[in-house]
Amino acid sequence: MNLDAELYGAQAVPYDHVKRFFKETLPQLEFSKNNEKEVVLDVGCGPGGSTFHLVLPLFNQLEKLYAVDMLPNMIYNAEKNNSHPLIEYSVADIEKWPTVKKWEGQITKLVSIYCLHWLEDAKKGFQNIYRLLKPGGKAAICFAMQSIFYDAIKEMENSKWRSYYKDVGNYLPDAHLNKRNASYYEQMVKEVGFEILYLKVESTTDVFSSDEEYINLYSSICVVLSHVPVNKKEEFKNELFEEMIKLGGRNSDGLPVHRSIAIELMIRKNDQ
Repeated sequence: MNLDAELYGAQAVPYDHVKRFFKETLPQLEFSKNNEKEVVLDVGCGPGGSTFHLVLPLFNQLEKLYAVDMLPNMIYNAEKNNSHPLIEYSVADIEKWPTVKKWEGQITKLVSIYCLHWLEDAKKGFQNIYRLLKPGGKAAICFAMQSIFYDAIKEMENSKWRSYYKDVGNYLPDAHLNKRNASYYEQMVKEVGFEILYLKVESTTDVFSSDEEYINLYSSICVVLSHVPVNKKEEFKNELFEEMIKLGGRNSDGLPVHRSIAIELMIRKNDQ
């Protein structure tokens, strides 16, 4: 997978419903309430915008905030643009236990924003999260199960761009491709051993401030784009944008709208 970290990082926290989850829902659920110093892990931190602007302010008693992403270019940009004395960025993959095992049983809180739907084996990811948390530790997770962005990418495969899809591999997340629903993930986390403290499915409508902002965000996370020749990238981006507008439309002010079905979870590892 090859994504544009700089373009993605230009918009620190792209989705309004993610901001609400961290700034309103989690405080109401007392997610960050703790009598001890917190050791927090952010899984799939990308270029660090959400780590710095959403996760860091959530905790008053923070000893350390570890933030990981499987893509080295994301970690490079996170360290460059969103550094903080309490944040430590590193390359790791939540599906690959050897890359995260050094934190086994040490994490008091774990967060993950728009990452776990990309896992090839989501259950393995949740099992590793369980192993990383201390007894009684909690995780707050949100991601899209369905998105017009993925519908648009799929639709473009049936066009002149088909040849560039051949070597991409999994260009759609498992959650979208296999139409996973909330009950699928609810059953999964219970089987792993978690207690579900909060679960919400939300049909989201996120308005972007300009066409450029919209194009830049979704171009930056489109895994197909890196396989398109340089001289055709702008054309591909514009057609992706047009397809998304077809599916998502614009609001009454003419601004582009992204629509998705997202899941929000707060889960707890039982005391042992």
